[in-house]
Amino acid sequence: MAKTITCIFGLFTLLLLSCETNYEYWEVSKFKIDNTALEDSEEIKLLYTSRGPDYNRELKYYIHLIAISQKTGDTVNILTTADNGITRDDKDKIFNFFNQENLASKLIQMDLNNLKDIKHVDDVNKVEMKKINKVARDPKFDNIADNNYPTIIGSIGTLTMNNE
Repeated sequence: MAKTITCIFGLFTLLLLSCETNYEYWEVSKFKIDNTALEDSEEIKLLYTSRGPDYNRELKYYIHLIAISQKTGDTVNILTTADNGITRDDKDKIFNFFNQENLASKLIQMDLNNLKDIKHVDDVNKVEMKKINKVARDPKFDNIADNNYPTIIGSIGTLTMNNE
């Protein structure tokens, strides 16, 4: 198991260093969506990111992440719209998963054309989210990305606690 995880982290690092990538896309329907795969704010460790051909500002696709829950040890796919600027230095970093109901995910996955409609935080719940049907894919990494892990849609980030 440890050897497999080491190998996967090696692939993750290699992916982050890859410069020349020809992206293709999978349909979201390829993934087995399970909204219970992770809890909101659950700690995860990333194994893989598909990244994308651009910064996805127009929300044309999901970025595919593979992560291990630090609570259960389960491996899950996460579909998110945010690139997050993940680097090879993040390979040992603990992130938090935020489900689709979390304000952070809603803001990240919101069509930027709708920003003018936001006057108050509560308005985010009223704004329609953009429908996304495809997932960025780097075919060079299909050996890890093409899997049967449960999939959840949301975002990742870190929680900071103030000890004041």
